[in-house]
Amino acid sequence: MTLNYQQVTRHFGHLFPIHIEALCELLIVLRQQFQGDLDLMLILAIISSRAMPARQGQTTDMSYSQFISDQSKERADQPINIQSIAECSGIPRETVRRKVNKLEALDFIKRDAQGMLEVTDIAIHKLKPATEATLHYLIALGKGSSIVDA
Repeated sequence: MTLNYQQVTRHFGHLFPIHIEALCELLIVLRQQFQGDLDLMLILAIISSRAMPARQGQTTDMSYSQFISDQSKERADQPINIQSIAECSGIPRETVRRKVNKLEALDFIKRDAQGMLEVTDIAIHKLKPATEATLHYLIALGKGSSIVDA
Protein backbone atom coordinates (compact mmCIF):
# COMPACT_ATOMS: atom_id res chain seq x y z
CA MET A 1 0.00 0.00 0.00
CA THR A 2 1.22 3.48 -0.82
CA LEU A 3 1.00 5.83 2.13
CA ASN A 4 -0.36 9.30 1.71
CA TYR A 5 0.03 12.37 3.90
CA GLN A 6 -3.23 11.78 5.77
CA GLN A 7 -2.32 8.17 6.63
CA VAL A 8 1.14 9.16 7.82
CA THR A 9 -0.18 11.98 10.01
CA ARG A 10 -2.94 9.74 11.42
CA HIS A 11 -0.43 6.98 12.33
CA PHE A 12 2.48 9.29 13.14
CA GLY A 13 2.91 7.90 16.66
CA HIS A 14 3.58 4.45 15.20
CA LEU A 15 5.60 5.49 12.16
CA PHE A 16 7.91 8.18 13.52
CA PRO A 17 9.73 6.02 16.10
CA ILE A 18 10.36 3.33 13.46
CA HIS A 19 11.60 5.93 10.99
CA ILE A 20 13.83 7.85 13.41
CA GLU A 21 15.48 4.74 14.84
CA ALA A 22 16.18 3.33 11.38
CA LEU A 23 17.31 6.74 10.08
CA CYS A 24 19.81 7.10 12.93
CA GLU A 25 21.24 3.67 12.15
CA LEU A 26 21.49 4.60 8.47
CA LEU A 27 23.15 7.95 9.16
CA ILE A 28 25.71 6.32 11.47
CA VAL A 29 26.76 3.93 8.70
CA LEU A 30 26.78 6.71 6.09
CA ARG A 31 28.89 8.92 8.34
CA GLN A 32 31.40 6.09 8.76
CA GLN A 33 31.49 5.35 5.04
CA PHE A 34 32.10 9.01 4.19
CA GLN A 35 34.75 9.68 6.82
CA GLY A 36 32.42 11.83 8.92
CA ASP A 37 31.49 14.10 6.01
CA LEU A 38 27.80 13.77 5.15
CA ASP A 39 28.14 16.53 2.52
CA LEU A 40 30.24 14.03 0.53
CA MET A 41 27.37 11.57 0.78
CA LEU A 42 24.82 14.18 -0.31
CA ILE A 43 26.89 15.24 -3.31
CA LEU A 44 27.45 11.63 -4.37
CA ALA A 45 23.72 10.93 -3.95
CA ILE A 46 22.85 13.89 -6.18
CA ILE A 47 25.29 12.73 -8.86
CA SER A 48 23.98 9.18 -8.55
CA SER A 49 20.36 10.27 -8.79
CA ARG A 50 21.05 11.49 -12.32
CA ALA A 51 21.76 7.91 -13.38
CA MET A 52 18.54 6.41 -12.07
CA PRO A 53 15.86 5.58 -14.66
CA ALA A 54 13.12 6.75 -12.27
CA ARG A 55 14.51 10.27 -12.65
CA GLN A 56 13.16 10.26 -16.20
CA GLY A 57 9.80 8.75 -15.28
CA GLN A 58 10.95 5.23 -16.11
CA THR A 59 10.81 2.19 -13.88
CA THR A 60 13.13 -0.76 -13.89
CA ASP A 61 13.13 -4.27 -12.54
CA MET A 62 16.79 -3.98 -11.57
CA SER A 63 17.44 -6.21 -8.60
CA TYR A 64 19.79 -5.37 -5.76
CA SER A 65 22.29 -7.97 -6.98
CA GLN A 66 22.21 -6.45 -10.48
CA PHE A 67 22.80 -3.01 -8.99
CA ILE A 68 25.77 -4.18 -6.92
CA SER A 69 27.30 -6.22 -9.74
CA ASP A 70 26.36 -3.58 -12.32
CA GLN A 71 25.03 -6.32 -14.60
CA SER A 72 22.19 -4.05 -15.59
CA LYS A 73 23.22 -1.06 -17.65
CA GLU A 74 19.71 0.38 -17.58
CA ARG A 75 20.97 3.55 -15.99
CA ALA A 76 19.78 6.65 -17.77
CA ASP A 77 22.72 8.96 -17.31
CA GLN A 78 21.95 12.66 -17.19
CA PRO A 79 25.19 14.57 -16.74
CA ILE A 80 25.57 17.01 -13.88
CA ASN A 81 28.24 19.57 -13.10
CA ILE A 82 29.47 21.35 -9.98
CA GLN A 83 27.24 24.40 -10.49
CA SER A 84 24.12 22.23 -10.78
CA ILE A 85 25.03 20.33 -7.62
CA ALA A 86 25.53 23.62 -5.75
CA GLU A 87 22.16 24.92 -6.93
CA CYS A 88 20.37 21.67 -6.10
CA SER A 89 21.95 21.13 -2.67
CA GLY A 90 22.35 24.67 -1.39
CA ILE A 91 26.01 23.90 -0.67
CA PRO A 92 28.29 26.75 -1.80
CA ARG A 93 29.90 26.14 -5.20
CA GLU A 94 33.46 26.28 -3.86
CA THR A 95 32.61 23.74 -1.17
CA VAL A 96 31.04 21.47 -3.79
CA ARG A 97 34.20 21.80 -5.89
CA ARG A 98 36.39 20.71 -2.94
CA LYS A 99 34.08 17.81 -2.10
CA VAL A 100 33.97 16.71 -5.76
CA ASN A 101 37.79 16.70 -5.78
CA LYS A 102 37.74 14.51 -2.68
CA LEU A 103 35.20 12.13 -4.23
CA GLU A 104 37.46 11.92 -7.31
CA ALA A 105 40.47 11.17 -5.10
CA LEU A 106 38.45 8.35 -3.51
CA ASP A 107 37.63 7.09 -7.05
CA PHE A 108 33.91 7.41 -6.28
CA ILE A 109 33.26 9.71 -9.24
CA LYS A 110 34.88 10.68 -12.51
CA ARG A 111 34.61 13.64 -14.87
CA ASP A 112 34.18 13.50 -18.59
CA ALA A 113 35.91 15.88 -21.01
CA GLN A 114 33.19 18.50 -20.45
CA GLY A 115 33.52 18.34 -16.66
CA MET A 116 30.30 16.38 -16.18
CA LEU A 117 30.32 13.97 -13.24
CA GLU A 118 29.32 10.35 -12.86
CA VAL A 119 29.56 7.69 -10.18
CA THR A 120 32.13 4.94 -10.73
CA ASP A 121 31.73 1.19 -10.30
CA ILE A 122 34.36 1.48 -7.54
CA ALA A 123 31.93 3.60 -5.50
CA ILE A 124 29.19 1.00 -5.89
CA HIS A 125 31.48 -1.70 -4.51
CA LYS A 126 33.23 0.30 -1.78
CA LEU A 127 29.95 1.72 -0.51
CA LYS A 128 28.16 -1.62 -0.30
CA PRO A 129 27.79 -1.29 3.51
CA ALA A 130 25.97 2.01 2.99
CA THR A 131 23.69 0.41 0.42
CA GLU A 132 23.02 -2.47 2.80
CA ALA A 133 22.17 0.03 5.56
CA THR A 134 19.79 1.75 3.16
CA LEU A 135 18.08 -1.59 2.50
CA HIS A 136 17.57 -2.06 6.24
CA TYR A 137 16.13 1.46 6.47
CA LEU A 138 13.68 0.72 3.65
CA ILE A 139 12.68 -2.58 5.28
CA ALA A 140 11.99 -0.76 8.56
CA LEU A 141 9.82 1.75 6.74
CA GLY A 142 7.96 -1.10 5.07
CA LYS A 143 7.29 -2.68 8.45
CA GLY A 144 5.98 0.67 9.63
CA SER A 145 3.62 0.94 6.69
CA SER A 146 2.26 -2.54 7.49
CA ILE A 147 1.05 -1.10 10.81
CA VAL A 148 -1.07 1.35 8.84
CA ASP A 149 -2.40 -1.47 6.62
CA ALA A 150 -3.56 -3.48 9.65
